[in-house]
Amino acid sequence: MKGRAKDDRCYYWTTPNGHKVTIFLEETGLPYSIKPVNIGKGEQFQPEFLAISPNNRIPAIVDNDPAGGGKPISVFESGAILQYLAEKTRKFLPADFARPARKSCVALLANGWLGPMLGQNHHFRITRTRS
Repeated sequence: MKGRAKDDRCYYWTTPNGHKVTIFLEETGLPYSIKPVNIGKGEQFQPEFLAISPNNRIPAIVDNDPAGGGKPISVFESGAILQYLAEKTRKFLPADFARPARKSCVALLANGWLGPMLGQNHHFRITRTRS
């Protein structure tokens, strides 16, 4: 859901990790705007982006309307973003909160196993075939 007044900024490039966050944003209906960060041109090393994502990796978000109010906050690393947004929206979380470790295991499994496999697939099927 794009184009509202207090949109979250999603710093993004078309990678599997970038897609994880935009899919989540679309599924939850949170308003957001895309700020492309062309990693092929090294834009992730620009000081403006490093202030949001100090590890120089996409995706990252700036939440302009954090739960409970307050100043905008930045969140980086796709797993951390997904967990943050799930907790903010109360969506895609297990009903049984007596087992919070299960939630983290599933989120980190997707991030630590599925994400790298998708990234390798992208590299060898798309990026590598161009060179």
